[in-house]
Amino acid sequence: MIFVTRFFSEIVVAQVKSRLTAVEVRQAKPAETGKARIFPDGGGLRLVVKPNGSKYWQFRFTLDGKESSVQLGSYPDVDLATARDLANEERRRVKSGADPVLERKLDKLGKAAEAAITFKAVAEELLSIKKRNGISASYYNKIEGALKANLYTCLGDVPIGRIEPALLKNELKPIEARGSLDMLRFILQIAGEVFDLAKADGRFKGDNPAQALRKNVFAKHKKGQMKALPWNEMPGFLHRLDGFHGEFATACCIRLILWTATRPGEARDARWSEFDLNKACWTIPAERMKLRQEHRIPLPLQAVTMLKELKLLTASKEYLFPSKRGSKATTISDIAILKAIRRTVGHEIVDAHGFRAVFRTHAGESLLWNEAVLEAALAHGKKNAVVGAYDRATHYEERKKLMQWYADEQDRLKKGIGGIPASKVA
Repeated sequence: MIFVTRFFSEIVVAQVKSRLTAVEVRQAKPAETGKARIFPDGGGLRLVVKPNGSKYWQFRFTLDGKESSVQLGSYPDVDLATARDLANEERRRVKSGADPVLERKLDKLGKAAEAAITFKAVAEELLSIKKRNGISASYYNKIEGALKANLYTCLGDVPIGRIEPALLKNELKPIEARGSLDMLRFILQIAGEVFDLAKADGRFKGDNPAQALRKNVFAKHKKGQMKALPWNEMPGFLHRLDGFHGEFATACCIRLILWTATRPGEARDARWSEFDLNKACWTIPAERMKLRQEHRIPLPLQAVTMLKELKLLTASKEYLFPSKRGSKATTISDIAILKAIRRTVGHEIVDAHGFRAVFRTHAGESLLWNEAVLEAALAHGKKNAVVGAYDRATHYEERKKLMQWYADEQDRLKKGIGGIPASKVA
């Protein structure tokens, strides 16, 4: 029994001595023949010393009768102890039937595919889906423009799976710094939709980074209605608009918004094909409307006269208000309109969209018009879903009188004349 114990002890000692030491690994040299030299450590682990003296670890294994090998890393980045731990992991995989070579290839392909899924690629996919679902051209352009101006430059080529809240926050900080809190809120909303789309089919793992930034991170956005110009400031604004120092088409776009109470985007993207000046009617197709319903707008005489003059300048174009040559945009931008309005007003406490509120407030306070007529003029949806389903009335004839009255009201304001009584409305 003593002889047997001593025999096996000597075998174990021999096996231990045959394994590499840290010193041997450090001092290992390539073969004098100029070929790579191999130093076995046992169990399939080997140190390979290349002719140039560089070293790397290799694990050899046999699976289904076929010998293969995988690299475990370069020395000294991977030391002897770490190499043995890695070899043990690979040995367990082989024992379970896994193929380390195939797993490496799949992992490499997976990482390459992940790197190809950039933020911009998913964002453009989202835009395509929105377009297919029928969003208006103006809203499409707003989303695309916001992404290009604020996120594509810094995050466009970054694999979406690697974007964390801290990185997204860093790129949104400049928007907060310039005080564009409305744009910041809008960008966060769109970015959140991009990440949600990627999460839907496993291209993004974990929590939505945009969601983590919605509260207690940026300056609080104060919600409220679009800034409307007080009625007592309208006379001065209208007089200054008559002496507008800028593009004629820009002034025309502002006047069209004032006379028709349309949304700024609906006016900016207006096409000549939508207008019948003989019938004094502007028909905005459903795909350009917020509620996806066609909207017919009776034009006051002032608008028809202005549009005939504008047509001499832009009739050869598709749009009434095309962008300047060299611009990537199709039509005049919302920023250009907003700046022109604020410059004319003389302060920044006003938004283009707010002129709809000016119309609604003044027409409502006049007590000349039924609420249903006013709501139809603004193309608002019915507050009651059942009423909306059965009430198809557009009150077009009443709105003819309303829009002419409102345009005349603006003319009266410039002359310093007050409103007219209901009995005088035709």
